[in-house]
Amino acid sequence: MISIYRYINDISLNGKEYLLDKKNQVLKFTNEKQALNFLSDNLMWEAKDEEKLEDFGIYLEREEDF
Repeated sequence: MISIYRYINDISLNGKEYLLDKKNQVLKFTNEKQALNFLSDNLMWEAKDEEKLEDFGIYLEREEDF
C-alpha cells in the first residue's frame, strides 16, 4: 500500500501530513500508478513520477517504509 504525504511547513523535523479520506483515515493506494493518477486528477499539474512530486514537496510512502 502507498500513502501520500508532505512535511509540515516543508520541514522534515516537523513530521508528516498525510492525505486523508472522508473518514479522516490515511488514504492508501494499491500501487504507485493509482497514487499518481489520483494526484493528477486533483492537482493543477500532471503527476508523472515520484521525482517530480518531490520537487513540489510531495512524497509517496510505501507500507514497507513504515
